[in-house]
Amino acid sequence: MTIPQSADVVVIGGGPAGSLASTVLALKGHDVVMLEKQRHPRPQVGESLIPDFWKYADLMEVTDKLLAEGFLSKAGAVIGWEGQVRAHSFGDFGYTKPAMHVERERFDQILFEHAAEKGVTTVEEATVTGVDFTAAEESGEGAVVAVKAEDGTPHSISCRYVLDASGQAAVLGRQLGLRHIDDAFRYLSIWGYWTGSRFLDLDGTAHSRDELGSTRPVTFVTSLNEAGDAGWSWHITLREETSIGLVLPIDLVRTAREPNESWESYYERRCREVPILQDLLADATLRPGSVSSIRDYSHQSSAVAGPGWFLAGDAAGFVDPIFSVGVVLAMYGAATAAWAIDRALTKPEQAERVRDMFTRQLNGRIEVARSLALPRYSGAGGEVTDLAKKTLELERSAVKDIMYAVSEFTTRSDNWVEIVGTEAPDLTDEQRRIIDDIVV
Repeated sequence: MTIPQSADVVVIGGGPAGSLASTVLALKGHDVVMLEKQRHPRPQVGESLIPDFWKYADLMEVTDKLLAEGFLSKAGAVIGWEGQVRAHSFGDFGYTKPAMHVERERFDQILFEHAAEKGVTTVEEATVTGVDFTAAEESGEGAVVAVKAEDGTPHSISCRYVLDASGQAAVLGRQLGLRHIDDAFRYLSIWGYWTGSRFLDLDGTAHSRDELGSTRPVTFVTSLNEAGDAGWSWHITLREETSIGLVLPIDLVRTAREPNESWESYYERRCREVPILQDLLADATLRPGSVSSIRDYSHQSSAVAGPGWFLAGDAAGFVDPIFSVGVVLAMYGAATAAWAIDRALTKPEQAERVRDMFTRQLNGRIEVARSLALPRYSGAGGEVTDLAKKTLELERSAVKDIMYAVSEFTTRSDNWVEIVGTEAPDLTDEQRRIIDDIVV
C-alpha cells in the first residue's frame, strides 16, 4: 500500500479503537489514513467482550461480519473471591445480545479489513516515528506525521487531526510526555494458551471441550489468595484453545519465582497451583511458545486531547482487565473521538469546545473503570469519586445495576458503594447468583 502524503485524519494503531474511529470518520466522508505497526492477524490478548460492544459494531456497520465469524458466545462470568463463588449472566440484567469470547487476532483483523472496505486507507507495517504539531500551535489543528514504511523508507503525512489509538505503545502520549504509570496498580500480567482445558458453565459445573456446542462457557475469574491481594487469574474458553492469565503484584513476583526458573515454567507452575483452575487444567497442555507478559500496564494520561490531536483506547489510559471492560472502553473513546473530530473538521470554531467535551466524557468513563477495578481506590479530595458519580448519572439503569452486582463479587471495589450511595439497586437472587459448590 502506498503511503499518501496528506489526509484529513491520521489514526495511529489498527486495533478496535483505531478501526472504529477510522470507519466512522470515513462513513462521514472524511479522508482517513490508519497506520498499523504490525500485520494482521497479530497476537493480542483480551478475548472476553461484554455485550455493550455490539452497539459499536452497529455504529461501524460490521455486526453481520462478526456474527458470521462464529465466535463463542458466553453465558456470563463465574468469580471466586474470598472463598465465595458467585456468577452473573448479562441476560439477568436485560441484555438481549450475548457477551463473547473472541480470538482477538481474528476479531481485530475483521474490524481492520472492514475499515478498508468502508474507504479508510489502511497501511500495515508502518511505524510512526513522530508527530509535528507546529501548524496546530497557530490554527488549532494540523500536524505532520512521520512514518517509516515496511522497507525502512521514511514518509510524511500532512493532516488536520491525529488520533493516537496505538494501545500500550501510546506513541503520541509518550512523545508529549502525557503517559504516567498508575502507582495504585503496579502489577505484572502473564498469560498463555492451552489445549484440552475444561470449562465452567453458569452453574459452576465443569465440561469437556466437546460439549462447547451444547453448553456455553463462562469467563472464570479467581483470586490467587483469599483476600485477593496476591492477584487474580482469568480462564477464557476460545474455539480451539483456552486463554489463561495471571495478574500479579510486581513485588510478589520478584520473590515468588524460583532461582533460574523461566517465565514459562513459573507461569505453568502457578496456573497448576490455583484452586479450581488446576482441576480445569488436569488434562490440558500449555502450547509451547505461547506465554507473553507485560508489566506496569495500568496508566493514566495527563491530557487526552489537544490542538490537532486526540487519544483513545489504551493509548489514553488503561486500568485492569478484571471485569472485561477494556475493549468496550476503547471503543467508547474511539466513537467519542470520531464524533469530536468530525465536529471540529466541519465546524472549526467549535474545536476547543468539543475537545473539552471529549475530555470530560472519556476521563469520566476511565474514572468509573478505576473505581470499579482498583483495590481501595479513591481520588485526592474526593474529586475522582465525584467525577465517577457524575458519569454514572448518564448511564442506563441496567448498566449501573450490573456494575453494582459485579462490585460485590470481589474486595477490589471498596469505594463502589460510596459512589452509588443511596441509589444502590435492589438486586434479585438471580442477579446475585451464589454458587455453593464448583463441580469439577
